[in-house]
Amino acid sequence: MPTFNIISEPYNYIGVVFIIIGLYLISSSHFIFKKHGTPEKFQPSTCVVNSGIYRISRNPMYLGGVVFLIGLAVFLTNVISMIIPVMFFLIIDKMFIPFEEEKMGKECGKDYSIYKKNVRRWI
Repeated sequence: MPTFNIISEPYNYIGVVFIIIGLYLISSSHFIFKKHGTPEKFQPSTCVVNSGIYRISRNPMYLGGVVFLIGLAVFLTNVISMIIPVMFFLIIDKMFIPFEEEKMGKECGKDYSIYKKNVRRWI
């Protein structure tokens, strides 16, 4: 199977920077949720988290996942691997986030509406 490499060494190592940034976004989001006692899974939300990275993005864990996957694709230098972050983004943006936003709207009401109005979905 052809690899369709489009990025040569040493330029592919810029992907490591994206991987580190993605891991930082994921882990910092996790720790902020833990600090506030907010569940990460599908349990009822306890509050609107709007501190730290959540002041910039409503979905920093998903943003971190996309950035991580882009970094991995760049590091692997394969154009086919670029499909994975695009697919992840589309699935998260069209399926998961709308579900979570509706859930948050019901559980947190006006607090979430204000937060949603002031903070962008991705960045």
